[in-house]
Amino acid sequence: KVFELYLPTPEVHCTVFEDNISCIAIAESYKFSPQTEHIALKYHHFRKMVQNKRIILKSITSAEQTADILTKPLKDDAFEYVRRKLNGW
Repeated sequence: KVFELYLPTPEVHCTVFEDNISCIAIAESYKFSPQTEHIALKYHHFRKMVQNKRIILKSITSAEQTADILTKPLKDDAFEYVRRKLNGW
């Protein structure tokens, strides 16, 4: 080798805000159950990242879930509240 490059793997940590308590329980669980045996491989990778403390899960109420504006129809007042959270107007 002429030039040896040092390329470290970056440490990435993120926080996921979730309004589904069951989802948080499955992600933080260390054991498998009949309900979790058919979960897709990518979700097992997510569980591993949660267990390694690279992903932190925080519980929030459904009213505070900002992603809902992108995934489902909202009532007018909920839509305006989430829109203000996103845009400030």
